[in-house]
Amino acid sequence: MGIKYASYTFALFVILLKRRFPFNKSLISFGILFIICPILSFIWGICNNAELNSAIIQITPFIPAFFLLLLLDKNNINIALYVFNNSLLIIAILTIVIYLLLIVNPSLIELISGFMINHNMGFFGNKDIEGSYFPNVYFKSVLFLNFAFIIFYSKKQYYKSLIIFVGILLSFSKSATIGAIICWIFLEINIFHRKNNHLYIKPQKMKLIMIILSCSIFLIVSYWHELDVFYNYFVNALTGKSATTIVRIKHFESVIQLFSDNPRFIITGQGLGTRFYTSGFGRLADNIEIDHINTIRKFGFIWSTFFYYIIIWEILILQKSKLKQYKTLCIAFFSTFILVGTNPLLISPLFLMLMVLVYKIIHYNIQKNDFSLYYNI
Repeated sequence: MGIKYASYTFALFVILLKRRFPFNKSLISFGILFIICPILSFIWGICNNAELNSAIIQITPFIPAFFLLLLLDKNNINIALYVFNNSLLIIAILTIVIYLLLIVNPSLIELISGFMINHNMGFFGNKDIEGSYFPNVYFKSVLFLNFAFIIFYSKKQYYKSLIIFVGILLSFSKSATIGAIICWIFLEINIFHRKNNHLYIKPQKMKLIMIILSCSIFLIVSYWHELDVFYNYFVNALTGKSATTIVRIKHFESVIQLFSDNPRFIITGQGLGTRFYTSGFGRLADNIEIDHINTIRKFGFIWSTFFYYIIIWEILILQKSKLKQYKTLCIAFFSTFILVGTNPLLISPLFLMLMVLVYKIIHYNIQKNDFSLYYNI
């Protein structure tokens, strides 16, 4: 917590040194979206009996995102994206290392999980999957790993993308795993090439395929007796029969009931830090695992429409670009937007900063036709 606020202070210091900022439509739009409206929602939440501590926690993600908006320009966009992706690579490496430590020495579970949980880094310990227990190494940022996985893979940095994919697998995140596989299929539809009326696997892909096959065989041999466990785990997720899916459905029904009982919340939102009764948990809650809907509950339909409009606009601009690099960025950003909504991570520092970063890439690279910036990433 101390490091976070120290970084905010340092960023503010750099901003004050910079002094000059272009006062344009984007600054006004993001100022309303990230500063004025969240403050109003904070006040409205307090009026609706919100917990002050929760309200403060929920408004702080907008601070680093707005700071990033002020700091980013065409000279440092590449650096920002490089740091973002490689920071996620470090998370994947930590996931693998901690998982192996817990396999080799299970007695470390309590020590590691205690430290990680106390520092609010995620969920660590033992995970119950269909009655079998496995080490649980789940960083809160795991759903963002797909973004880096797609970018590294599209840039043919296969070893980095493989490390991230292994990190996703070991986190046992169904959403992240299924999302990574679907995105990989989109990227690899043209894995074959034709020569003399015969299909061949592209040579540059062969090494990666051999590594994936080797890792798959190793995992199958290591967890032979648990294969049916993993099968049921992912099949239930895909068919909507998993416990988490059922809980999300109940969350959705509870939000609809809240809007039915309090129609004004559809427009104004309930406010930051507020709680409502959800049958998914059987108690009052402020954060639920359908964040696309929970965002509307907190901020209201007007703010959420503006927020989602900017995100969809970014996705469409990237998708319409003729360059493959931007279409890949579109897949990475769109998949991340979908995934973070399956956990309370949509209004988080990472996603809001990614949203700003993508906006700046569009502003400088596409709208100003300076395509050289992307190639230096």
